[in-house]
Amino acid sequence: FFGKGYGKNNEPLRGYMLMFIIALAFILIGDLNTIAPLISNFFLCSYGLINFSCFHASVTKSPGWRPQYRYFSPWTSLFSAFLSFVLMFLFTWWAALITFAIVLCLLGYVTYKKPHVNWGTSYQAGFYNMALSFSMSLTAVEDHVKNFRPQCLVLTGPPNVRPALVDFVGTFTKNISLMICGNIIMSIFPQHSTDMLVDWLNQRKVRSFFTSFTADSLKEGAHHLMQASGLGKLKPNTVVLGYKMDWQECKPQSLQDYVNTISDAFDSSYGIAILRMMDGLDVMDDLHSAGVCFIQYDDFKKWVNTAV
Repeated sequence: FFGKGYGKNNEPLRGYMLMFIIALAFILIGDLNTIAPLISNFFLCSYGLINFSCFHASVTKSPGWRPQYRYFSPWTSLFSAFLSFVLMFLFTWWAALITFAIVLCLLGYVTYKKPHVNWGTSYQAGFYNMALSFSMSLTAVEDHVKNFRPQCLVLTGPPNVRPALVDFVGTFTKNISLMICGNIIMSIFPQHSTDMLVDWLNQRKVRSFFTSFTADSLKEGAHHLMQASGLGKLKPNTVVLGYKMDWQECKPQSLQDYVNTISDAFDSSYGIAILRMMDGLDVMDDLHSAGVCFIQYDDFKKWVNTAV
């Protein structure tokens, strides 16, 4: 709300007005001894947060944090942050509580609003380190039937074209297992952007990765996806695809590719799941009628029917 810009320079006039009102309110108090505890606590809170940020960026080894000072130590930053927070309560405990309450409210507001801004924070570096560490630790864990999870490679094409297939797999992989939506590109037609498809999965509340691969045939693309998808123990063990509804009318080569894909999956020790629905899985007709498809419809539909 306060960040909305106006004019050719996109000036946040509402934010300026808010800062003016806050500054005016402190000035109208008219007693320096009254506002000094709050001002001092806000300064100490700023120093503490800056020092803690330096410590966290150092511990998480953020690539963007490269201090040049020879005697810099992350533990000095942590001690300084701790000292700043302690001094806040030693000076004026009630002002320290007010300061922390305001900071927590601002943090909650930003977390709730989730602005579309890439901050490049040290938390991103921390999450990356944690994910990398846990993925590496999984390599030392031996497989056991009690811990078996269906980790699925789903040949969806663009996921928004076959939502039923995505939802079907999402029902038994949700929050407990790996799901990768694979798109085998066998044409020169423009493709949906990866970011758009990932956003579609997130909006549908499906926890899944998305990957695409360019190949001359379904068999070749699926074979490469089965070999390359996954990381360490986070690797698919089940291939899920849709039933080929046009197997009686399609070209023999297309049907042969479909059968060979299933055969290759068995040869690679993958499980196979095939979803069949009476009305089929593709929703290209609905997307086209809604004006979503932005490429030549007949050619793209022919390619989709050939792909899976």
